[in-house]
Amino acid sequence: MLAIIIFQDPTFLSLLNLSNILTQSSVRIIIALGVAGLIVTQGTDLSAGRQVGLAAVVAATLLQSVENANKVFPEMATMPIPLVILIVCAIGAVIGLLNGIIIAYLNVTPFITTLGTMIIVYGINSLYYDFVGASPISGFDSGFSTFAQGFIALGSFRLSYITFYALIAVAFRLDPVE
Repeated sequence: MLAIIIFQDPTFLSLLNLSNILTQSSVRIIIALGVAGLIVTQGTDLSAGRQVGLAAVVAATLLQSVENANKVFPEMATMPIPLVILIVCAIGAVIGLLNGIIIAYLNVTPFITTLGTMIIVYGINSLYYDFVGASPISGFDSGFSTFAQGFIALGSFRLSYITFYALIAVAFRLDPVE
């Protein structure tokens, strides 16, 4: 299939197209890089996508601008991006810890454990989203917009900041400390 596409449209292999593909799949890249370590060690985590969804909704509500008339938590100031990252990482770590405890100490297979976690996190997402009014979360601080939507330009090749941050995080995680 790929060979046919390349034959029909040689620009498919261009740097511009590659950067567009990377930009459009930046969230999936984060999930893939995170789950890759599990797959290499013959594990699995079916809940990763739902965890990213929960992290996105929580982060979005915490990063809304104070000027936003529809701010979910109007009494709360806009949080700094690093603090929000720590909060959503802590949420993911707690979910991962629960998965690990269930797998290691209750001897439930990773597939079943993370399938259950996926359903539970979906329920939490639904409850949280209902709490915020089941409407699009908008009105972000301009610093967050730059952080989330910006990109590094290397000629005609563009790499989104989000993909860049994920690659750096995985590089640090995979780098053995001696």
